[in-house]
Amino acid sequence: MTDVIKLIKPGIRDDFESYWAMHFCSALEALYEHKQLQFNIQKSIPSQHPRTLANFNAHTELMFLARIRNNLYNWGLQYFLCHYLMSPEGRPVFDALMGEISNNYDFDLKRNFNSYGVFVCGIDSYSGAHFINTTDAAIFGYDQQTLANVYEDIKYVDLCFLIKRNAGDTMNTVIFGEVEGNNAIKLNRENFWNKKSSFCSFGIGVRKSGKDLELANYQTETGIKTILTLGSNFDVVEDYRIAIGILETFFSLSPQHRLQFVTGQKQIVEVIRYYWDKPIDQLIEALRSKVSRVEAASIGTNALSVTSIPIIKT
Repeated sequence: MTDVIKLIKPGIRDDFESYWAMHFCSALEALYEHKQLQFNIQKSIPSQHPRTLANFNAHTELMFLARIRNNLYNWGLQYFLCHYLMSPEGRPVFDALMGEISNNYDFDLKRNFNSYGVFVCGIDSYSGAHFINTTDAAIFGYDQQTLANVYEDIKYVDLCFLIKRNAGDTMNTVIFGEVEGNNAIKLNRENFWNKKSSFCSFGIGVRKSGKDLELANYQTETGIKTILTLGSNFDVVEDYRIAIGILETFFSLSPQHRLQFVTGQKQIVEVIRYYWDKPIDQLIEALRSKVSRVEAASIGTNALSVTSIPIIKT
């Protein structure tokens, strides 16, 4: 059962270069990190070749991005939220989520708060798998439970907020949630949550229409889930899909294809063009360096995964 819906107002957007860096960076992170994508940079490029966008395009089929577009809308939202919820625009959205979860469980998640980060987690992602295997923190609502001793229950979770507390207080805290980039209605179904980790406290998804950010609670057998939904006409959602469309044009035609740009977009596209034949991790780090982050989000997000290249003996 869902209770009263609250409308959430994001922060002011005043750095459009950072805004577009966030969109393109998230799409490329998903292509690099997400194992479930049919065409994934780390799987598609033979190990003896450098991992570049040029080589990714050369070792996949024509129009490949069109085939995985909906999956990239869906799974890519996880990577986008990591940046958005730490940005000046997204910080009020993060605070609203935290406040609602705190109220639901009568515990102030901001108590003795030091800083936070937002992470993709779970074994569907290379960097997400690394996160749950290496992070030492307590799970919100479960004093005796840490990531290490409930691994089997959390290994498919989508997203995590990591809260660092000041010295002398309780352990650092993780708050788990699920993400539905195409079909937020699932987040309001009991059978959806029955298949997910019992440690999840929230869900974030894109609903089929509307421009608003809506926050509500849904009571399940495993507790109250705080649900944030983004209307598909919310400009942030539309612009993420525009960024994917531009990448699709570059892969199917040419990265030099002439386009009309909106404010802040051209500068980021030029970065992608410059790094087209250079290692993808360098491109992603260059884009990350342009994404604005609030001071409190000093923990950051997932480090890019590093995969070893086999040594060929002759």
